[in-house]
Amino acid sequence: MANKPAYSLIEVEPGRRLHYLVEGPDQAPFVLYDAGSFGIYADGWWIKEELKKDFRVCLYDRVGMGSSDPASEGIVPSPQYHVEDMRLLRSALGVDDPMILIGHSMAGLRLHAYANLYPEDLSGLVLVDAVSPRRLKDATGGFFGPFGQMLKVGAYGAKLGLAEPLSRFAPNNFKLDGQLREDKVWGYGAASHHAASRDEVLGVDANADYLHATGYEQLPLAIFAATMINSMTEQDAAIAKNNSGYGWYGTFPQDDHVSILIEDNARIIAEKVREIYAHQRQVKAA
Repeated sequence: MANKPAYSLIEVEPGRRLHYLVEGPDQAPFVLYDAGSFGIYADGWWIKEELKKDFRVCLYDRVGMGSSDPASEGIVPSPQYHVEDMRLLRSALGVDDPMILIGHSMAGLRLHAYANLYPEDLSGLVLVDAVSPRRLKDATGGFFGPFGQMLKVGAYGAKLGLAEPLSRFAPNNFKLDGQLREDKVWGYGAASHHAASRDEVLGVDANADYLHATGYEQLPLAIFAATMINSMTEQDAAIAKNNSGYGWYGTFPQDDHVSILIEDNARIIAEKVREIYAHQRQVKAA
């Protein structure tokens, strides 16, 4: 069962809705944040706060997670499926112009897929401690074997009701308050959220052509590297700079996989979004 929505639900196809929040001027350039595995809209809150004055920023829950409706029976929530959902979401919100897409952790796979399938939708990518498809070379059992198994166990335990009592003691690493914190805690304990997280990870096809193409190399690209989870490289940024005119790579060894998203780091992420947008305006004006 989905969590009670804190914000709005929008129908992306008949009978299925996504939970989302949009803040910022109506005519401002559009930015979409895609959370990592097990994440929800609230993971991007600090980034949204830094951008909302001059960008129209959208946070959302992927299908079956948080307060969004589940996928239809038999649907595998692969990266390509999520890309199509992001396209449905932006269309439902009336977005026609290219957008900047920010992704954290496992969202790196979806950002690569989006850039390879629909580069015309995008004006730039920001990957935050993100997984690259090249990491799939080490995959077993559909994706990372140990991680997939962990999610299977977690989903089974949540189904038995074991996760909900423990969720109340989850650390507030994202430094969220009120409803945001409540929604994160709900996700830690909810069987439906665990199951959707498991399904999307196990639904990754390590050999899918749309993951391993190089369309992302043609776009402005900012990379934030903090932990071993990141598998983007300085060379990725250099190739993007050579092809698009903009590429940036920053290391944040003092941060962990969550702190890279909040407070001062959110300000730096917002700074790079603004740089990408300014660069694209210059290109268009030239």
